[in-house]
Amino acid sequence: MIKIDNIHHQYPDTQTLALYDVNLHIKQGSAVGLLGPNGAGKTTLMSLMAGLQEAQSGQILFDDVPSERLTQKQRHQISLVPQDFAFYPLLTVWENLTFFAALYAISDKHWLVELLEKTGLTTHKSKLAKHLSGGLKRRLNFAIGLINRPKVIFLDEITVGIDPQSRQFILNSVADLTAQGVTVIYTSHYLQEIEQLCSQLVLLNEGKIIYQGNLQEITGNQPLEKFYLDFLDKQIKRFAK
Repeated sequence: MIKIDNIHHQYPDTQTLALYDVNLHIKQGSAVGLLGPNGAGKTTLMSLMAGLQEAQSGQILFDDVPSERLTQKQRHQISLVPQDFAFYPLLTVWENLTFFAALYAISDKHWLVELLEKTGLTTHKSKLAKHLSGGLKRRLNFAIGLINRPKVIFLDEITVGIDPQSRQFILNSVADLTAQGVTVIYTSHYLQEIEQLCSQLVLLNEGKIIYQGNLQEITGNQPLEKFYLDFLDKQIKRFAK
């Protein structure tokens, strides 16, 4: 589904590479947890795969088609839900949905109504987005990411700073996407979420992939949190030498 070959990426005016020699293969319908310390390169890798940035070297392919050669229809099958809110605060929930639907040339209002129901926003459709609670804003962000019925969706820290009910609501929705065969690439600092949702794990550090593969095979019988904290401890000791 997604194949990444020898990706290198460096931001202007920086001395170090944000990504270094990244190779990755993500199968269709898999749920992949992308994990790593702050600055490891997770968001950069996501933005490259989602087409928000161009790789400086290497190649990203979707179904063997280089990302730069994807048709508009193929690009519209890819979605990104960012950590930052990506909607218009002075528009209502419904106006935001119809606006973003128009960008995909989607006029099916029944689908938008269904999205409201899926994300628990039906009773809030007429509210200005800026007046929503933090949890409802996260749900709106998520709903917008689903408008194009994506085959691949990148979810970047989508449950940060929300109430437990909204978090569980979103996690259940992500699990539903995986059950429907949508390819999910998920980042979170909440390790329990990755453990709950993802069968595959990719661990980034300093722009390099350290581990990749089946989550249980990587962590063994220990919880993901212990595995990850042990990894971080080893990194701290390495730099202390």
